[in-house]
Amino acid sequence: MKKLITRTITGIVLVLVMLTAILASQYSFALLFLVILSVSISEFINLYKQSDVQPNKFFAYSVSIILFAVSFLIAKGNIEFKYFFVLLPFFLMIMAAELYRKKEKPAENIAVTIFSIIYLAIPLSLINFLVFPDIMGGNTYTPKILIAIFALIWIHDSGAYLVGVSIGKNRLFERISPKKSWEGAIGGTLIAIFASYFICNYIPEIKLIHWIAISILTVVSSTYGDLTESMFKRYFGIKDSGNILPGHGGVLDRFDSLFFAVPVVLAYIKLFVE
Repeated sequence: MKKLITRTITGIVLVLVMLTAILASQYSFALLFLVILSVSISEFINLYKQSDVQPNKFFAYSVSIILFAVSFLIAKGNIEFKYFFVLLPFFLMIMAAELYRKKEKPAENIAVTIFSIIYLAIPLSLINFLVFPDIMGGNTYTPKILIAIFALIWIHDSGAYLVGVSIGKNRLFERISPKKSWEGAIGGTLIAIFASYFICNYIPEIKLIHWIAISILTVVSSTYGDLTESMFKRYFGIKDSGNILPGHGGVLDRFDSLFFAVPVVLAYIKLFVE
């Protein structure tokens, strides 16, 4: 019971802090996600602290932060898309830097460093294009779509948990996450689809048929995001990626769904909505 209370309080505080930062201004939004990105990178790299693989922390942090900043400025309309190419030499520098580190497993070090950027920094950087959406005028900070994505993830997770606890019998992916059930996944998906009707009223610029599609894509991709992080934790033999969020574990544990959902939803909006 004590753990449930702690988890609930942490969840409420986290939601309030996030909503406040996202709604306050574009700069508090950027600061919030830079913090989430930095802690995520730290937690991911710390997974390897007991192994022979030693990712390059400096380049993992610096390239990730630069990528987010450049994406923010491009989405905001302050600089042109061509400035994305400034990032390409940094990936070469990650490889060249390994010459001077003299570590035992240079190939693995390079691979994990670059993977941390692909897995964490790219999805969080793409969020900038959700809060400066072309469909709502472009270059104007409008976080409605991002809030809707968070709502769909939370609604699905809550619905899947309640349905799974009530009638869940068939395991969804027992090898990775033995508590998840097909009944819970389907129930949570149906609840998320139902919620898309109300989201459509909140964001009428996107038609209901698209919100239904977005809700399904969000549910499927976020589930794979959660399972992928669970796979990493099983591989490293840990329960949580960190302990920064009492009752929830680490930032990776809390935002693993978002890393998969954002690229998928953004791709759909760019291809079929805008």
